Amino acid sequence: MAMTDAERLRSYLGELIPSGGSASDTLFSEDQIDDLLDRHGTPEDARREGWEWKAAALATLVTTTEASSTRKLSDAHRAALNQLERFGGPGSSLSGGRTQIHRIERDF
Repeated sequence: MAMTDAERLRSYLGELIPSGGSASDTLFSEDQIDDLLDRHGTPEDARREGWEWKAAALATLVTTTEASSTRKLSDAHRAALNQLERFGGPGSSLSGGRTQIHRIERDF
């Protein structure tokens, strides 16, 4: 069975709805997924902004240590930023940026 655009976008974002679950079990509501798709047209075009939203949602998580147990929740934010970089987020090498022109100098 073919995936819907919403399912494909959720897959790109690592936010598939678990079997027997609902959108509330993920970081994105159905309305948020629909909004991304409405504004961007395709899951491929919507995933960059989706990763921006996900990075923002995970930015407040911190690493916690209790007794001998450590939960590196800040790693989730770092991973989201890595994905954003991969899809051309702001400041990435893929985002276009400004054109730079340099003079070529030859050694004779």
